[in-house]
Amino acid sequence: MPPTSLSTAGLAPAHRQVLASGRWFAHLPSPLQQALCREARVVSLRAGEVLFHRGDANTGLFGMLDGAICFGAVNPAGREFVAGRAEPPHWFGEVALIDGGTRTHRAWADTPATLAHVPLAAITRWLDAHPAHWQYIGQLAVHKLRVMFDVVEDAGLHTARERLVRCLVGLARAYGQRDAPPADTLRISQERLGTMLALSRQTVNELMQALERERLVECRRGRVRLLDLPRLLALDASLD
Repeated sequence: MPPTSLSTAGLAPAHRQVLASGRWFAHLPSPLQQALCREARVVSLRAGEVLFHRGDANTGLFGMLDGAICFGAVNPAGREFVAGRAEPPHWFGEVALIDGGTRTHRAWADTPATLAHVPLAAITRWLDAHPAHWQYIGQLAVHKLRVMFDVVEDAGLHTARERLVRCLVGLARAYGQRDAPPADTLRISQERLGTMLALSRQTVNELMQALERERLVECRRGRVRLLDLPRLLALDASLD
């Protein structure tokens, strides 16, 4: 299914500001920043709309401007597995760019989402002309690899409650991709938290109720408000 809407090339100042809030983009050389913004098209997706499927051909890089994109798979029975979730100002799509392969996971809009899409031809043309800039594409991939190692380690070492706290803190910090202070409100459902942590909805609900009783969070439909960020950050730090 094609995206809901697709703009002409170039990003508006407000969109550039969103991307500039991201640590990866903010530390790129200015010419590369300008090239990405100049070549980007703005894509809008409805909630549930698929951006690409596993095995699809590489179409370029994507930067999150609004909303959330999930990465994972769905089995024949309709059960979802969520390997990751991207929100502004995350970028993704670099794996297929690096190895020349196809998309590794299905990507779909968890909420209405807006993205900056830099077509494959444009980013390839730039990298061919500026091969030293490949290191920044590699840095984007390596950061996600580090996050993945942490998630695997947490699954083997920590309780469900500890993993939930770490997940909430990671989302608030955009997993280290945003220089701004952690967000105090997360646009995510308990069901989605369950699929991200491989926990049942009932288990997540019980854990969230316990965190509410401790005045650490407040749950609303599709949202989690972090009431005591300092305590949550301290709990997360104690797990290292």
